[in-house]
Amino acid sequence: MAAKGFSTSTVHRIVARDRGACVRCGLLVAHLPRGVAWSVHHRRARGAGGTSVVWVNAASNGVVLCGSGTTGCHGWVESHQREAMTAGWVVSMNGRLRADEVVVRHRVLGVGYLTDDGGWVPVVEGPTPESWEGEAA
Repeated sequence: MAAKGFSTSTVHRIVARDRGACVRCGLLVAHLPRGVAWSVHHRRARGAGGTSVVWVNAASNGVVLCGSGTTGCHGWVESHQREAMTAGWVVSMNGRLRADEVVVRHRVLGVGYLTDDGGWVPVVEGPTPESWEGEAA
């Protein structure tokens, strides 16, 4: 049977890991209405009918983004797939890598890997959120 999305407990782990902030712009959103002001984005899409791939609904495959699938950073990610893939906000459906194997550029936490249990493993070398100042969000 195809799983349709993140469980409630997985959403809570993702929001806690992301500090309630959009991973792209850093805007604090968790106190606002979900689905309008923010959403939990599947880095590797689950597909319209869901998926039987278990890790697609693990915390490593989800990030908080402001907006909906058509607005805010979530809308930007959906309409700029190539750039979003470079930042790790999108994981290729055709690739061989799982979400927990793809580095993410996280506006609050820095650069690192997301774990299936909702954890964060920073990459030691690389840019920091402070170094991104002045870049277009």
